Amino acid sequence: MKNRSNRIVGFVALVLFAALFTLPFLWQVSTSLKTEDQVGKSEFDLIPRAQTYRLDGSDVEIKPVERKGADQVIEVLEGPKKGTRLTVAPDSLKLRPHLEWSNYSGGFQAFPFFRMLRNTLVICVLVVLGTSLSCSLAAYGLACVPWKGRETLFWIMLATMMLPGQVTMIPLFQTFKGLGWINTILPLVVPAFCGNAFFVFMLRQFYRTIPASLMEAARIDGATDLRIWATVVLPLSKAALAVVAVFSFIGAWNDFLGPLLYLMDDDKYTLAIGLARLQGQYSSDWGRMMAMSVVMTLPLITLFFLAQRTFVEGIKLGGVKG
Repeated sequence: MKNRSNRIVGFVALVLFAALFTLPFLWQVSTSLKTEDQVGKSEFDLIPRAQTYRLDGSDVEIKPVERKGADQVIEVLEGPKKGTRLTVAPDSLKLRPHLEWSNYSGGFQAFPFFRMLRNTLVICVLVVLGTSLSCSLAAYGLACVPWKGRETLFWIMLATMMLPGQVTMIPLFQTFKGLGWINTILPLVVPAFCGNAFFVFMLRQFYRTIPASLMEAARIDGATDLRIWATVVLPLSKAALAVVAVFSFIGAWNDFLGPLLYLMDDDKYTLAIGLARLQGQYSSDWGRMMAMSVVMTLPLITLFFLAQRTFVEGIKLGGVKG
C-alpha cells in the first residue's frame, strides 16, 4: 500500500511539473491564433475567443469601441453592415471561439522562411557532424589511450567551461575577421570541428564504462587506436552520441547571436534572425511572431520524440563512472 501511495504521489507530481513546463508552449500556441486586439487584452484566454453580436439573424464579429452610458458602441468587422458602428446593450454581446490561422500564412510571407530554413539546416547538420566527430575522438583519447599528462589536460579542458561566451566573443570575431571568414558560415561551423568541453566530458565518462578487455583484444589483433575507435567504441556509444547530436542540433537551431555577428547578407540569414525581424522597434506583430515560433519549435519536439528512448538512455549512462 505504501509503495502504491508513493507511486501515485510521484505520478501526480510529474503531471503537475509537466503542466507547469508545458504552459509557456500552450501560451505560445494560443497567442499565435489570436488577433492583434485579442493579444493586447490584459486577460489570458487559452482558447482564443472573439466578441460577437446577433445581427439580422446571424453572428457577426465586432470590435468594442467605447461605452455610452449603459450601452456599448461596437464596430462590425465581419458580417452584415460591415464597417458600421452600432450602439447595443452589453448583455447582447457574447464570446465564441475564434482561431486566427492567417497569422501562420502571414508569418511565412513576412520573411523568406524556406530560404532561411535551408540556411539553418545546413548549419545544423554541419555542427552536429563536427561536434559528434571531434568530441568522440577527443573523449576516446582522454578515456581509452594512456599517455602522460592526460589527466592534467582533461582538467585544463574542464576549466575552459568556466569562461563565459562574452569573454571570448571579441577575440574570436577578430580572429575570424583576420581569416576572412566574416559573412560566411565558417565561424558558425568550424568551431564545432574543434570540440566542445561539455560533450567531451560526457563522452569520456561514458567511454570509461566500456570494458577495457574489448579494446585490449582489438590491440592484440593488430588494430590501431583509430580503428578501435571506429569499430569498437562508436558502435557501443550510440546512446551517448545521440545526446550530443540532439543538444548540438538544438544549440545550432536556436543560435541567434552567432548569425547576428558573422552574417551580413540577407540571403545567408537563419530562422532565428528572420524571427527577430518580426519584432519592430516601436511595435511587434505578436500573432505572426508566435506563429513562427511554434513552427520553429515543432522540429525540435519531433526530434526529441523520435530519439527519446536513445536520448534518455544516453543521459543516464553519461555520468555513470568518474
